Amino acid sequence: MDTEPSMPPGNSQDEIPVHDRRTIVKAVATAICLLVVVGGLFLLIKAQFASPDPDKRYRTLDDARRHVVEFKVPRPAPAHALTEHVPLDNRTARKVETRLADFAGKPVFVVLWATWCRPCHAEMVELDRLYPELTRRGLVVVPVLTADKAGVEGARYFYRGKGIVNLPLYTDQGNATLSAFGTGNLPVGGFVTPDGKLVAVTDGLDLLQDPAKDLLRAFAETGRLP
Repeated sequence: MDTEPSMPPGNSQDEIPVHDRRTIVKAVATAICLLVVVGGLFLLIKAQFASPDPDKRYRTLDDARRHVVEFKVPRPAPAHALTEHVPLDNRTARKVETRLADFAGKPVFVVLWATWCRPCHAEMVELDRLYPELTRRGLVVVPVLTADKAGVEGARYFYRGKGIVNLPLYTDQGNATLSAFGTGNLPVGGFVTPDGKLVAVTDGLDLLQDPAKDLLRAFAETGRLP
């Protein structure tokens, strides 16, 4: 009578050798890692091109105004000197000592920024684009590099890399302006009235949004916060 030949114990044809199982586990682990990396890149790219969060989008001037902290009692504008670096050519600049008091009679918007501050990057580019218009409206825009070990050379490299051609460049001596504003969160802006009073500072104001730009335009034309 024909019978099925028996297989030796432990050598079933359905058993996967140990080295094959390890290969499969490694392949699965590699595939999972690739999915995680691809998924992370997709989310990053999506975030770059996504519309602003509806909860953070400014619809009116009042929405932008909520990100400006107005002092109950206006403060004198910081009296210490800033250093303006006036470019002479692509490699050299002339240093000019400047004080906010030198702009008396005009509204001033001081911008404290640093090359390491990621939110500062887009804001500085947008301010550079707006600078000619704001100047025509009468606003003095004073971008001040502060709390940045990169120094003026790093700032000039940043300007070149971002294509910033309109904004002047100031540096904060001993981070005194940052201390006077009473904040360590960058970027931060300060509104100085024509009579030399620091009346408000920004708190997370997104200058990429139109209502925030309208706020600057209004301050430029009236010297007061709307």
